[in-house]
Amino acid sequence: MSVCPGCRLELPDERRTSNETRYNASPECLRLSGEVAAFNHAHPARLAVWHQTCVDAYGAQHVSAGTKPIAVAFALNGLYLVFERGFTGLQARNAHGYLADTVPSWPRFTPPDNVGMVTVFDVTMASSVGEHIDLVQTWGRSVWAAWSHVHHEIATMTDAQLGSWHPRS
Repeated sequence: MSVCPGCRLELPDERRTSNETRYNASPECLRLSGEVAAFNHAHPARLAVWHQTCVDAYGAQHVSAGTKPIAVAFALNGLYLVFERGFTGLQARNAHGYLADTVPSWPRFTPPDNVGMVTVFDVTMASSVGEHIDLVQTWGRSVWAAWSHVHHEIATMTDAQLGSWHPRS
């Protein structure tokens, strides 16, 4: 078995290798992330608004000491914007575009010991688009809850940085 160093998901070892360095993830877990992204792109009318939430949940579950601070901050403020402020994933992505140009340096956040009980594997088990949406929401909420030790800091930082900026519909 292969154990993902980020989310600790155990998967059959496929003897894969990966040159991907953005995520603290096993090649098998990365493959599942690609499957979720492909499913999102195959159903854009209903899933485009959830793609960024998948990216943010995955990113927040796969943090290492070498992960760039902006990547962690964006994953967490994306989850905050969706699950606390009611943004869609597309609106959170647009907020990332705005924030990228407004902050000279990003703080480091220490990952929790447990990064959430729901993983990308659970989302791959969806049997329909509707179930996929439900599982993405469950996954995102699980990951956001796991990072509860930084909720106040993320909310304060994100709200201050966004200021009067509002997403386009």
